[in-house]
Amino acid sequence: MTGAATRKTVFVNVHRYLGLVLALFLVIIAGTGSIIAFYDDLERSLNTRMRVVEPQEQGWTIDDALRIREQLEREDPRSHLFSLQFPQQPDETLFSRVMPAIDPDTGAVASIDYDEVFANPYTGERLGQRIIGAPTLRPEGIPSFLYYLHYSLIFPLEIGIVIFGILGLVWAVETLLGGYLTFPAKPKANKSGKKPRPFLKRWATSWKIAPDAPANRRMLDLHRSSGLWLWPLLMLFALTGYVLNQGGPYARFISNFADYAHFQEEPPVAPLAEPLLNPPIDWFRAAELGQRYFAEQARLEDFELGKPAALEYRRDLGVYFFSMHTSRDLLDAQGNPTETNSPATAATIAIDARDGRFLGLQLPRGQRAANTVTSWLVALHVTAIGGRTWQIAVSLFGVAVVLISVTGVLLWWRRRRTRPASRPAPQPRAVRTGEAGSANTAGRSG
Repeated sequence: MTGAATRKTVFVNVHRYLGLVLALFLVIIAGTGSIIAFYDDLERSLNTRMRVVEPQEQGWTIDDALRIREQLEREDPRSHLFSLQFPQQPDETLFSRVMPAIDPDTGAVASIDYDEVFANPYTGERLGQRIIGAPTLRPEGIPSFLYYLHYSLIFPLEIGIVIFGILGLVWAVETLLGGYLTFPAKPKANKSGKKPRPFLKRWATSWKIAPDAPANRRMLDLHRSSGLWLWPLLMLFALTGYVLNQGGPYARFISNFADYAHFQEEPPVAPLAEPLLNPPIDWFRAAELGQRYFAEQARLEDFELGKPAALEYRRDLGVYFFSMHTSRDLLDAQGNPTETNSPATAATIAIDARDGRFLGLQLPRGQRAANTVTSWLVALHVTAIGGRTWQIAVSLFGVAVVLISVTGVLLWWRRRRTRPASRPAPQPRAVRTGEAGSANTAGRSG
């Protein structure tokens, strides 16, 4: 066997067994992903009570939202509403992520049975609360459960995001190997001197399904050709799966080659020795400073301001993160700024909670090249851009990944079943003493 053939055999085995390890995870990740591509629609349809309100003519202000946040904490002193997401549509609710409160005197951490809370932005009414991803068969909890399965499976969040981040890298390696293995073997030397067919013509076979071939061959063709046609998307979702789950390591890696900022994952300040529970700069002052700093940065960086997106306080850092939509947002299919409140789709300003200092600005695009590229890739993964057409495409892609994974397992199983069993060498039959003569005679006669 030549060196090239040996190398390809090794790669085939690596591809096969990596695929077997990944198959179950990919079926779950891709299957849930094909559904949560429509996450916002599902939430509004199935969880209307906590997601949709009747718009009011008087509207709401940031101060209104901050007062509602304080009210919700007073209603349940066990809670610390650390991330307030401002509504982007008139009928949307006010949403906040929740952590257990810490007693400033004893340092005791409260026990709390929810991590998200929803309120009416016009009246302050508490509309509901939940644990994101809690297993349930109740319709209103299914989107949240599927969302959690998609990025953490059944593991605790801290463990799940590490595992899924690693799986994203393994999937990327598997995708590279799969693409390489579709390349045709190098043609053997032809004694007649006739030139072999060009590479592209020989490779074209890998992109097709032979309709008249045996069943196993058609399944191989389906597995291989679907992987080839979808190869760019497979690589995109594998790598962004890593970025979304392991933003810190990704930020440190990319920073070695390009200017990149991700304030939430790689903060502009070091963690504090003790959480700062009652900072000198309160939420109202942080919102004022955030709007002022955004106005200043808009003049300096030449962008226009849109809606406020979110205000978050990190007590482990003593830092507020104020997010706002701007003209540097990514654009959706209609040419409008996206309304997903994330670092990939909204600008963020960091503010020191001890003295109100401006700590930095992070824009989704047009500020740092690495941020611009990453924002586009992540926004594609979470269907923040592209509108309904891209949501449908991502949903169909998820189904295709399930198909690729299942056909890969079936190919392995069929190959295992049809592999000829190794037969043990025949053992000589024990001969009794009285039969020895007859056996020897028979042997001589033959």
